[in-house]
Amino acid sequence: MIDMTLEEDLPEEFRGGTLRLNSEHKGIEPPKSPNPASGERDSELHGQNNCHWRKAFISPLSSIPKQISESIWSSKGSKDVPPTPNEDAEKSLQPSFVIKENPNNFFTFRDGVVDRAVRESVTQFLDLETEGPILAAFLLTQINHWDTDKERLALLTAKNLLVIKYDFIALKRMGCRKIPLAEIDGVVVGNLVYPSGSLIPDRNMKGVRLLLRQDKPETLASKWNPFNDDVPYLTFTFHPLYFHKDCTDEKLRSLYNLDLFVDHICAAVTKSKENSVILQHNILLENYVGLGSIIHNRHSLGFFKVRGKFSF
Repeated sequence: MIDMTLEEDLPEEFRGGTLRLNSEHKGIEPPKSPNPASGERDSELHGQNNCHWRKAFISPLSSIPKQISESIWSSKGSKDVPPTPNEDAEKSLQPSFVIKENPNNFFTFRDGVVDRAVRESVTQFLDLETEGPILAAFLLTQINHWDTDKERLALLTAKNLLVIKYDFIALKRMGCRKIPLAEIDGVVVGNLVYPSGSLIPDRNMKGVRLLLRQDKPETLASKWNPFNDDVPYLTFTFHPLYFHKDCTDEKLRSLYNLDLFVDHICAAVTKSKENSVILQHNILLENYVGLGSIIHNRHSLGFFKVRGKFSF
């Protein structure tokens, strides 16, 4: 009997209905028309919500090299946009860094060593009757085409520039490259910089580059040969002892001074060759991943020094 009662109380079959929304109700808003701007904001918010997932799952082929390069460039500073030549002329680096090691570790810091090297080099490599006397002598750092630093003696006459490799330990002459001033087509003075994609730390140093025989292009064999000395340019910078606090002798400082060398070489080249060009511009060192040059320059292997129990 209970079952019969339940069947009688069942409602009729639902046939449909209409839902009406009261616009006066504050809790319910009418549907909005589609807006492209709101869609863009929604997609932007959606992208922000997913940024944590993008950081958690990185692409091994693109994101890892990008993070490595960003970490390297964070220490190198921004140099993607090269300055204009006018900015180079106005913002040329004023070299200043501290050398803490004992200056006597350099054999060239000892009394009379450089003077003896100059006298012996003049006797062997220079003809005073045809080339004239020495106008100026310098001891500079030469940077070769493989970005390695070498300690070199530079002698300037009215006709030639002599770049001499001298063993300051054994006190003997090891080689000389004689460059006629008439073959120097231009002189570039500026900051030493690396390409934008280079992993080499910045030098933050001023330099000078002498351009030779620009009508003859450099061959691939000579460019990639680290032992080739016949390259169409010469690059120099200050000798490290120029910045040492104990180097107070003005005669020694003039030997290590790149600015003084630039003044002499520009005057000599201009006098020797009328159409020579003097430029103020960054000097590009084409080195991207030269680990050999980093180790070589970090340990000053191109300088004659005392290294513990050994000297080389």
